[in-house]
Order: sequence, then structure tokens, then C-alpha cells
Amino acid sequence: MDEQGQARRRRLVLVAAPFQGHINPLLQLSAVLHSKGFSITIVHTQFNSPDPSNYPEFNFLFIQDGLSDHDIASLDLTAIVLVLNDKCQLPFQECLARLVKEQETRDDRIACVIYDELSYFSEAAARNLKLPSIIFRTSNANTFLARSVIIEMYVQGRIPLADPLSQKAVLEHPPLRQRDLPISSFGPMKNFFKLIGNVRDVRRSSAIVYNTMDCLEGSSIAKLQQLCHVPIFAIGPIHKIVPAPSCSLLEEDTDCMSWLDRQAPNSVIYVSPGSLASMDAKDILEMAWGLANSKQPFLWVVRPGSVHGSEQG
Repeated sequence: MDEQGQARRRRLVLVAAPFQGHINPLLQLSAVLHSKGFSITIVHTQFNSPDPSNYPEFNFLFIQDGLSDHDIASLDLTAIVLVLNDKCQLPFQECLARLVKEQETRDDRIACVIYDELSYFSEAAARNLKLPSIIFRTSNANTFLARSVIIEMYVQGRIPLADPLSQKAVLEHPPLRQRDLPISSFGPMKNFFKLIGNVRDVRRSSAIVYNTMDCLEGSSIAKLQQLCHVPIFAIGPIHKIVPAPSCSLLEEDTDCMSWLDRQAPNSVIYVSPGSLASMDAKDILEMAWGLANSKQPFLWVVRPGSVHGSEQG
């Protein structure tokens, strides 16, 4: 049997994290693997679930996530991820066990579980069913290294920082300054470090896939290889490999397109803090003055709820 034929007889189970910047890369990775002949099953929480009808080539399974309305309304990302990992392991293991049972009557067999780093509950479930697992990290390699540094600094009592805006260099990870460290403002500090400690832990996963490139982060990937002791694959940018689906959790607003068309080429500054980050009003004001002083036209995306104390952003 040729390689393509063998691949068609293998199913991959991919476990998403229910956030915008994590769902799309996982869908794109799924499209790449599907193009190689693998059958794809995507496991997703009920929270922020995509519409399966938009992705007919994939099989979707949804699990209970245990999130309360209070959890969701809090917009506390750290707390939400911790609750998901506490509540989802058993439902996922039951779901995975059913898939293993069903493969007795199917042509394809589960080759492995690929899970988003924020859905680390998946590793224990896969291990309990004697299935190999692979971590998928949507962030770049330097983010992981920076997280490792701040965990060490936290253990040493150097965090919280005396001055979070300090220009002082971080000796363990040049050229980062203290102000550059990815320390979250979501919720209590102890929860944040509990989360990144769990995300950093490879456990018994067989490999790590990064949505990055060797040509950009070769030295960082080499450091990661020394830290993690499992194979690391830099396969990005994934969205450039094959035409892939995307999923927007918010209604897309295209009203800006006519304005953009009237601007000179390469003249517009695009500003978007992403789908999760939030800021104080004073930070918004400081950014606004910076953009105004640039004397350049700009397109600024402000997500509803992204400004502390404002439901509308």
C-alpha cells in the first residue's frame, strides 16, 4: 500500500482551545493534515464552539466544559482555562474511549491526539487510553522561553516586579527588558503561574509542534530542544501551506474596507490587541495619543469588553 493509502487509514484527534487565536491555527493544521490523507476529528468545548457545517471535511465532537455563566462573564482568561482543564478531562476521556471503541468497525484507526497547549487535560486522557499525544503551540518559541524565565524569577521571589515598566535587561533572556515579560493581568498572580506551569509541562507527550519557522527562531528552537527533551517541529506559518478555513467568534465588520481603499498603499497603521488582551482606559488613551502623533492614518480594532470597566470596549 502506498504512503497516501496508509495515511487514509489513520485518524487524528485534535483538541482545540476555545479562543480565537487558538481555534484558527488548529483548523489550519487540521486542513494541512487532511490534505495528506488523514481523517480528522476535532474535539471542542461547548464554549465558543465553531459551526461544524462550515467545515464538512472534519468530524466535530463537542464535550461539556463545566463553565458557569459567572466564569464566562468574568473575562478572567486564566480562571477560565484552569476551570476548563479541571472539568474537561473526564468528558474528553469518555469521548476518546468511544472513538477507540468505534474504530473496531471503521477502516481508520486513531494514530494520535494533537492538543492545543491550553488544553493540557488531553494528555492524561490520551495516556490513560494508551494513545500517543503531541502538543500544538500557536505562540512562538520565544514566548515559551520567556514563560520559562518568569517561572524561574517567580520562584526566586523576583516577581512581582518592583517596576513593571523597567527598561532593565532580563539577564536570563536577552534582549528582553523587564517591561517585555509576558506577565498576565488576568486574575490573581498565583493562578497565572499555575497556568503557565501547566502549559510549560510536556508531561509524556511525544513531540511539540510550533506555528513558527526555523529561519526566524532557529536559536530559540535549539534552546527549546535542550529544555524539552522531545522532538520539536517548526511548521509555520501554517496558513501559508494549504488553503485553510477560518473561524471568527465575533461578527466580522467590513465597513472599514471602503475607507482603506481610499488610503495610499503602505500608509495605514493597523492596531489590534487581539481576541483576549484587555487594557485600562489610561493605556487606551496613551495609545491613542501615540497614534495621533504618528500623523499616519490608522485602523484601530477595539474589541467589545477589551477596556476594563467598559462592556462595550
